[in-house]
Amino acid sequence: MTYCIRLTLVPALALLLAGCAGKPVIQTQVIEKLVAVPCLVNIPQECKSAYAADRVSVKDDALTINRALRAEIEERWACEIKLLAAVKGCNKGTEQTVDTEKNGS
Repeated sequence: MTYCIRLTLVPALALLLAGCAGKPVIQTQVIEKLVAVPCLVNIPQECKSAYAADRVSVKDDALTINRALRAEIEERWACEIKLLAAVKGCNKGTEQTVDTEKNGS
């Protein structure tokens, strides 16, 4: 009986030890997953808190106020263009994935 146990136990232990001595199998898998990345945009120089119309008073003549209001329109327009460009740059990578999700591809 002892001889029979040795015959089965010794090869089983040898197989277990041989399995531990082998090199581990390393598998690399590429998993594509969308990761939200915050888009950092600096406020453009054109987007300031004080515009041209803030520098005029009620006592100024109508021509001065009109010029200040027209200048403010131009300043805000320049600010809007810069901000729209920044948003477009932030959304540049996500537009393609949104389109493919809508199409079901």
